[in-house]
Amino acid sequence: MSFDSTVSTIKERLLERFAHAKGQVGPGWKDQLAASYEYFNTRQGEAVMRSVSQAHSNPKRGHVDRIEMVTIALEKLANIQNTPTV
Repeated sequence: MSFDSTVSTIKERLLERFAHAKGQVGPGWKDQLAASYEYFNTRQGEAVMRSVSQAHSNPKRGHVDRIEMVTIALEKLANIQNTPTV
């Protein structure tokens, strides 16, 4: 069985969704997340947001679970509905 190398990885797709949601929320996205979700108003939450932001600049960085957590929270703030991929 071979895989098509042109298919995006889960991480790449999450980073695309993150970029879209971040664009919808605007430049103060970290402050808005911190104001809306208690977790992101903690040191650990701040570190997670920073990690995801760095992963957006350099996709080799960042953990998929962290990217997903921030992306979903941003999408909720921006009222973006995503259909789960199976």
